[in-house]
Amino acid sequence: MKKYLVVIVLLISYKVLANYRYRAPHWIRSPKGLLMGDAFTAIADDEYTLFYNPAALARNRHEFSFTPFNPQITANNYLADSETFEDLPSEPADAAEVLMNHPAHVGLSLTPGIKLFNFGFNLITSEQLDLLMRNRVHPVLDIDYRSDRGFITGIAYSLNKTGGKEGGSGSATNVGLGVKYIKREGIFDQVSLTGTDVLNYLDSDSADIDELKEQLGVVKGSSWGFDFGIEHEINHGPHQMVFSLAALDLTDTTFTIEGANPDNRQVAPIEDQINFGTAYTYATPYFHVRSSLDIRALNEDIQLMQRVRAGIEVGLPGITALAGFNAGYYSYGAQLDLKLIKVMAGFYGVESGNMYKQIKAERMMIYLSLFDFSFDT
Repeated sequence: MKKYLVVIVLLISYKVLANYRYRAPHWIRSPKGLLMGDAFTAIADDEYTLFYNPAALARNRHEFSFTPFNPQITANNYLADSETFEDLPSEPADAAEVLMNHPAHVGLSLTPGIKLFNFGFNLITSEQLDLLMRNRVHPVLDIDYRSDRGFITGIAYSLNKTGGKEGGSGSATNVGLGVKYIKREGIFDQVSLTGTDVLNYLDSDSADIDELKEQLGVVKGSSWGFDFGIEHEINHGPHQMVFSLAALDLTDTTFTIEGANPDNRQVAPIEDQINFGTAYTYATPYFHVRSSLDIRALNEDIQLMQRVRAGIEVGLPGITALAGFNAGYYSYGAQLDLKLIKVMAGFYGVESGNMYKQIKAERMMIYLSLFDFSFDT
């Protein structure tokens, strides 16, 4: 029985967003954005536009793009955490002591989509498992498990547009609206490692994941969510400056639970957030550099440095270096773009506590996009 408890601890000791703390939404994230410190509100120019700022669709004025297959994997940075998991004690109590307050994470998402002029659409398939073990006397796991299916779509329009096509000089004020529908299976709760739910599963000698979900109280729900964005772009030759404001998941994207729910179980909502961002880009056919700054969660009562994101991107045709600062933690990585194949990989840190630089979660990310293409019209 002891070995089963160790296995359960390892399987679900992945970083937790617990009820007792501020929850910065780490839902669907752009891989480029993550490696730029997630300072992406005023950039949002890749296949993840709708997850940051629907107004940015208006900058896609003369292009059609299609991304049919784009898996993204995120997990703990096991290169940094290797010492934690080496020689892990076999006794559950000793293993729990090592893993106590040790955030971890695993996730997989697919968001195939299209962008056609000022319109965008993405399908959503996402699996995220986050958890944190706390309380040395009576160990508990703060669970945030989410399995999402749905779509997100949006449209944008340019107001007061001046100047000609890209590459010339001019400006525009862009507004955009986004709508999402999500069916979520998951749990957002605390589970005692010595409670009957876990012990009953271990005593049954079962390896059925569905039975484990039932014991933990996994429920299903669905929700509609709405986003709004506005930005001002200024173009002058190879230079571009963008100022953006995005209001995401207005009034919260809260899930209505399906079926019987006698214990009033919940899945994690996607909390509303108002974000400001600015970005500067210098781009020629042979070289580009971009810097960005985000001030996040303007509607939340949190510390100033918890709001700050900053990023930089430097690239030549086909290859780009990325780095960033995310609320006290650094990120870095690279992108290789071979037209029909795009690969990104890197490392990033995020906050898992409720204070600035309280509990660091070190993660790694791998992204692969196959058969995507775009062309100007």
